[in-house]
Amino acid sequence: MPFLPIILQYKSIIIFYLFIIAFLLIKRHKLDIQAKVIILYRTKIGLKWMDKYSQHFREWVILLGYTGVGVGFVGLVFISYLLIKNLFDYFTQETIVAGASIVYPGMRVPGLGVLTFWDWIIALFLIAIVHEFSHGIVARAHHIEVKNTGLVFFGPILGAFVEPDEVKLRKQQDVVQYSVLAAGSFSNIVLAIVALLTIVVIITPLQTALVTETGFTFDKYVNEDLPFARAGIKPGTIITGIDGMKTKTFQEFQQELLTKKPSQKTIIETMQGSYNITLASNPDAPQRPFLGINEIRNEVEVKPEYRTKLGATAYDLIQSFSRFLRWLFLLSFGIGVFNLLPLPIVDGGRMAQVFLYKLRGAEKGEQSYRRVSLFFLLILFLNLFLPLLLKIL
Repeated sequence: MPFLPIILQYKSIIIFYLFIIAFLLIKRHKLDIQAKVIILYRTKIGLKWMDKYSQHFREWVILLGYTGVGVGFVGLVFISYLLIKNLFDYFTQETIVAGASIVYPGMRVPGLGVLTFWDWIIALFLIAIVHEFSHGIVARAHHIEVKNTGLVFFGPILGAFVEPDEVKLRKQQDVVQYSVLAAGSFSNIVLAIVALLTIVVIITPLQTALVTETGFTFDKYVNEDLPFARAGIKPGTIITGIDGMKTKTFQEFQQELLTKKPSQKTIIETMQGSYNITLASNPDAPQRPFLGINEIRNEVEVKPEYRTKLGATAYDLIQSFSRFLRWLFLLSFGIGVFNLLPLPIVDGGRMAQVFLYKLRGAEKGEQSYRRVSLFFLLILFLNLFLPLLLKIL
């Protein structure tokens, strides 16, 4: 059976989605289907928790909400400028760089590796919970009713939502509306910072204590005409030194490499032996040497005392948690900033709408809001798909 190996390979993912399908079938009479592809399941879970903590820490919640307004508008301007600048640079400098990207399981990011399905689904769900509950807590701190919480299903993506009383929200002062709307993105940015600090302060020292650095490796050539490719040093080879100088990390190797000059003959030490290469010239800085490799990473070896079954399990858990936190940082920050775009489907659009209503009145403000939204939908579409289309053509 040709499908059996695939089913066995992805059995946990299949079981997960079978459970989701069974849940939706059981709760089918309580589901709200919108636009034929978005499924909402409303609950009251978390409402009492929001009430309790929004009132217990009310002053702090309101203060953080107002702080989020400043961060939100800075982020709105930043992401808007970044996407416009990326398109401008493309048409003026002829660089094909994606200014935005869809994140999906299996994608590879240099320095992070491959995004697994479980890292992806757990991170997105955690980000959604933090994002939506932050809206609810700030709303409750301003005595705005939150009607429901719930789960949202958009294709394979599982998320969460809260539903504040929109009528009461729109009657609040502008700054209160901004603070409720910006709370989700602000909390995602804070979550990203927490993930990064956890990596730097806790995870990295733990990893360093468990391993010995052995060298560095790489995953790709820049092209086949540059030194490493011409010398036959294959991707995945562990580099351990240069010209007789032993190096344990790429940083140590690079310090020694920068003492060399383009066209200089050099000996590269690896775990498989030595290779003679002639250094190329760096295309971005012609006076510097160039190896012609991409996706570089340091390699380590677990210390003997941690190679026991228990030690190896602990090391694998730390590595898995480290990988998850790195993806959580990237996804939480990216989603937080993306939600500040002035689009009708995200919080930044609502913030822009409130601002334009205040600036130009309801009727003219709505017209301006629609024009701005359409403009940035086009900008986002071009950033996502123009480089891909041009590569295909």
